[in-house]
Amino acid sequence: MSVEPVDFLQEARQHLNRVDEIGLRTAVSRGYYAAYHLALGVCHYCPEPPPLPQGKGGGDHQRLIRRFESVPRKGFKGAGLARQIAALLAQGREQRNKADYRLNETISRNDAQWLIANAERIEKLTQQLTQQQTAPP
Repeated sequence: MSVEPVDFLQEARQHLNRVDEIGLRTAVSRGYYAAYHLALGVCHYCPEPPPLPQGKGGGDHQRLIRRFESVPRKGFKGAGLARQIAALLAQGREQRNKADYRLNETISRNDAQWLIANAERIEKLTQQLTQQQTAPP
């Protein structure tokens, strides 16, 4: 792989230094995709959620969030971590949608800083989840 999730995060940080709104929108978008790919890299630890009715599964992003939020509360090492990842990823997705699709809404430096901090938090949570899942019983 030539690009890693942390490369998206680094790109987001660089765009945070720009003074124009497109730079801030790019920071939000790249920050979200850092978080998305970090979560995607550890989702194999989570069991597949129960199927939804036909046509109700959502897209790739929603399915990834659902995979983390539907882990069993008991008997799954790191259930709390997985649920935190789901919540943060869902919040980040909402911000990314605002930045990429709602062009009439303003994106502030605070929005971009929050999204980058969100991605950094997801990075730590995915590391903790990996440690819990790979630790000997």
